[in-house]
Amino acid sequence: MRSPTLAMLPPPPPGKTGWPWTEETAQLPDLTPNGQAWPKISVVTPIYNQEQFIEETIRSVLLQGYPDYEHVIINDGSTDCSLAVIEKYAQWVKCITQKNSGQSAALNHGFRLATGELIGWQNSDDFYGPDNFKEGALASVQSPDFQIYNGMARGFWEFDFRSPWLFEECNEFTQELFLNKMCVMNQSMFFRRVVFEQGAFIKEDMHFGMDIEYFWRLSLEGFRYKLVPGMIGYYRQHKKAKSNSNVWRGDLELYKYYRELCHDQRLDRELRRQVRAGLRRNFLNSFRIARRTILKKLAWELVLPV
Repeated sequence: MRSPTLAMLPPPPPGKTGWPWTEETAQLPDLTPNGQAWPKISVVTPIYNQEQFIEETIRSVLLQGYPDYEHVIINDGSTDCSLAVIEKYAQWVKCITQKNSGQSAALNHGFRLATGELIGWQNSDDFYGPDNFKEGALASVQSPDFQIYNGMARGFWEFDFRSPWLFEECNEFTQELFLNKMCVMNQSMFFRRVVFEQGAFIKEDMHFGMDIEYFWRLSLEGFRYKLVPGMIGYYRQHKKAKSNSNVWRGDLELYKYYRELCHDQRLDRELRRQVRAGLRRNFLNSFRIARRTILKKLAWELVLPV
């Protein structure tokens, strides 16, 4: 399906201006500059009770001016007015409603339904910047030996969509860099279809750190990342964000994963030592703020040799 124009979409809510409310990306020609068809792009968005943000996400997908896209929204049992918002855009998106099963399971459901050559993951409270699809598609055509294309991620607080950003990251993925910071983010990332054809899906028993585990696993399994600076995605921090809702559970998930990573022979030995050192630092910080559950579960693991 070709992207609709701004004039075809419902008018934005009162007071909403700029991208993606009153601005759009110019419609791309039917063929790439080298004369071939644009790769089809699928975007998967899981949603659970995000009525205040989902419209911005949808419009950032639809207004890319792209010749061949699909937007697969997995409504994971929302009980607010999210479905009513999605219904406004029903002719341009595919919405599947299911019982609440968690973000990871919803994502995997969407990935299995996606039919694009390039597949994106955009959360229902985040959104793409203009020209994101064009930049990602051109990179995939020009650099076909890569399987993941990542761009710039900008963070902002709730509705304060302006510079200075909470953070701005645009990095080549390396394992050493990823040990120290979240250097790539799904808000500005596309996966080649081959990633899912080879069975690389999100771990459904993870609910907070599944993106970190997933990006590590893709690297360890030999998938290659390509930096595309022109791709920009926006990460929204807000009071009701899942990452703020249960910090200690998120910590436990990541402690458990990094404990496993310490012993993963696919990772260079020196990097495994760095993982262990990072675990110890984070453990001591968690102890200082009295997260005693982590102390009980992980103290013994942290003294074992790599």
